[in-house]
Amino acid sequence: LEMISLNIMTLVALTHRYLRKMRERGNGGVIINVSSSASFQPIPFMATYAATKAFVTSFTEAIAEENRPHGIKIINLCPGATETNFFAAADIKEPIQVKGMQTAEEVVETALQAARGGKTGTVVSGWANYVGAVLGTLAPNALVTRVIGGVLRPKIEKNSQER
Repeated sequence: LEMISLNIMTLVALTHRYLRKMRERGNGGVIINVSSSASFQPIPFMATYAATKAFVTSFTEAIAEENRPHGIKIINLCPGATETNFFAAADIKEPIQVKGMQTAEEVVETALQAARGGKTGTVVSGWANYVGAVLGTLAPNALVTRVIGGVLRPKIEKNSQER
């Protein structure tokens, strides 16, 4: 519930707080909401996280279009596995990752380039993450969840045994 509150309720409240002020000013602006490459498919053993990020993606894409006529650019940033303390905080000892993790600086640079370029809507950080996101949306959810579940289940069981 805390994750839902942070990833959904807090994000919506902050977005609307600043969006209202940008619209009142009338001279555009940029909002960058951080979603995840996990937002494109259901992920077993990370169900709540992936679902909250799916909300962020849907919400951000919708309000980006709503605010396009006002000159406000709203970016849905979707990084993949990133070199931060996320995995330690989530007690994940072996993160799923596509070839190599990006640094936080690389992810931030992707967002800033998108903002400077006037981009609005979804931006996936990293080529491998982009390919994974596209493939994840093309495959049926039943297949995606079976494959991801098969990869994660042994790791989850191993972690459970170690505790």
